[in-house]
Amino acid sequence: MLDVRPDTRRMFRLPWTSADNAMTWLEPTRACNITCDACFALNDRASEKSLDRIRHELDVLLDKRRCDAMLIAGGEPLTHPLIVDVVRMVKQRGVKPVLITNGVGVDRPLVRELKRAGAYGFTFHVDSHQDRPGWKGSSEAELNELRDRLAGILYAESGLTCAFNTTIFPDTLDAVPDIVRWAVARPERVHILTLICVRMLEKDGPWRFVAGGREVDMSGSPYVTSLDCGHLTAEDIYSRIRSVLPDFEFCAFLGGTVHSDSLKWVIGCRLGSRRRSYGNAGRRFMEVMQLGHRLTRGRYLAYSSPASAGLGQLALLLGVLDPELRATARRYLADVLRHPSVLFSRLHVQSLSVVQPADIQPDGEMDTCDGCPNRTFWNELLVPACRLEEYKLFGGPLRAVPRTDVQRPS
Repeated sequence: MLDVRPDTRRMFRLPWTSADNAMTWLEPTRACNITCDACFALNDRASEKSLDRIRHELDVLLDKRRCDAMLIAGGEPLTHPLIVDVVRMVKQRGVKPVLITNGVGVDRPLVRELKRAGAYGFTFHVDSHQDRPGWKGSSEAELNELRDRLAGILYAESGLTCAFNTTIFPDTLDAVPDIVRWAVARPERVHILTLICVRMLEKDGPWRFVAGGREVDMSGSPYVTSLDCGHLTAEDIYSRIRSVLPDFEFCAFLGGTVHSDSLKWVIGCRLGSRRRSYGNAGRRFMEVMQLGHRLTRGRYLAYSSPASAGLGQLALLLGVLDPELRATARRYLADVLRHPSVLFSRLHVQSLSVVQPADIQPDGEMDTCDGCPNRTFWNELLVPACRLEEYKLFGGPLRAVPRTDVQRPS
């Protein structure tokens, strides 16, 4: 596999901040109906929140943070008995309710009810390292059947944005092409695909952890595993995407809090139909989308609607500003000349993203997402959802300290 690295100089640096972002994270419960090998939350069966508490958290979040989409997560949010009311509550506040779910138990009647309450879309977290009823031991390629089923439920109800998250482990890295092929062949159904590098701490690893000036025992936290999780990077996943889409490029990114050019959250926009993928949108396209939405709607864009994603032919007009999009337009027009019927098929804009979670530096400092899109409520504050357990277990964020008795990986 070629050693390639996306060039951040060719990408739009997303201007998201703690106070002004595309997304925010709301947890009605931390209970879950399955287990995932890389979950960053403890499964707390007694964590179900009342509507009054959820209302308060929601009001605090929206007072402290302007956003376009509220990610209703957990835990598994669909286990909350009043999840329809939660969705309605979010919708009434003028932001997009998006459910982050493992999809267990999802069916058309439930989706229809949530849609009536105002649900804007769903992000399904599906990967082979989940203890999922009926699918245990299935490969990522075999799980495409499940992904197809979930996408089909949303498509049948129409108007709902459909996204998929998959956590990538060392033993599933080479399955990335299978997932990408599946997604790009269904741009009218799958609007967003996000691939997440696994991040876990190994037992007896090269770090001590300190919170509030005292060393803490990490053995009871969800961050420690006996699995071999290695240290996958965005570049690793990017190279596998390129094996399927050789010309694929990212157009926007969030850097790190330590290294400004870290590939912490990188987004690509692909234009294609079921028949063919034509190429990418570039940085200018994303800049127009984000800043145009901020100018006209007062907030940065998250989760475009299926109708908007289906306006690929119109998006090509931005090739006037965007060189990458001009190249895509040339390929599309050449195909139209060869096959005029292509002109009558809808062209879709599809998002392919990669997330590289926190990386511990040699001195112990953590390189996290600069402009974190997944901040959530804790003790009247906004904290990163992926690090919430640090606050709940230890009262604040952890600091890593190198151990002198353990050899650190180079």
